Amino acid sequence: MNEPIIHLAILDDHQIVIDGLKLLLQSDPQIEIIAEANSAEEMIELLSTKKADVILTDIAMPHGMNGFEFSLKIRKELPGLKILALSMSEEGGMIFRMIEVAKVDGYIPKSTGQKELLAAIKEIASGKKYFSAEVLQQYEIYQATKSENEGLNLTPRELEIIECIIKHYSNKQIADSLFISERTVETHRKNIYRKTQTKGEASLIQFVQQHNILG
Repeated sequence: MNEPIIHLAILDDHQIVIDGLKLLLQSDPQIEIIAEANSAEEMIELLSTKKADVILTDIAMPHGMNGFEFSLKIRKELPGLKILALSMSEEGGMIFRMIEVAKVDGYIPKSTGQKELLAAIKEIASGKKYFSAEVLQQYEIYQATKSENEGLNLTPRELEIIECIIKHYSNKQIADSLFISERTVETHRKNIYRKTQTKGEASLIQFVQQHNILG
C-alpha cells in the first residue's frame, strides 16, 4: 500500500539552505514540496492558497518575523499545520519557548543528515512529535531548572531581550532586531533588572549564567 503524500513547505531566509533541503528530499516519492519562501510574511501569503501538511521553518530570521513569532501566528491561523523547527546552531532558550509556547511538533539542527530529516518529517506528519536526542537532553536540564526561575515571571519578550543583552547588543541593536522602539527596550531592561535584582548588564549576565535562565 502506498504511503500518503506529505505536502511540505520550507521557510528559510537563506535560499541556499532551501535548495540544499530540496536536494535531500527530492529522492523520496512521499514528499512533495509545494511552497518555499525566504520570509515569514511571504510564506503566510503562500499558505493562504496552498495546503501544506508540514512546514520546515528556520528559527533565527533577522528580517521580519523570526521562527518563534511565525510559529505563534501559524498555530493561531492554521492549527492543523505541523511545524518542524530548524536552526544552524543552538538558539539559547528560544527552542524551548517554541516547544512550550508555540507548540512546535519537532526540532532538529540543520546539521542533521538526510535519514533523520526524512524520519522527522514523516513522524510529525503522522501526528507524533520528533525532537533530536541532543535537544531532548537539553530540555530535561531546562525543565529541571525551570521551577527555580518561575518566580521571576520573565515574559517571552524579556527573555528575548536578555538573549540580546548577553550578546552585548546596544538598545538600538535590540530595538532593530526585535522591531520595537528603543524606549520599549529601556522599559524592558528596567523590568528585567528589577525582577532579577541585578544592577546592570554585567551582573545580569552573571545572574543568567548562574541560574541557567535561557536553558
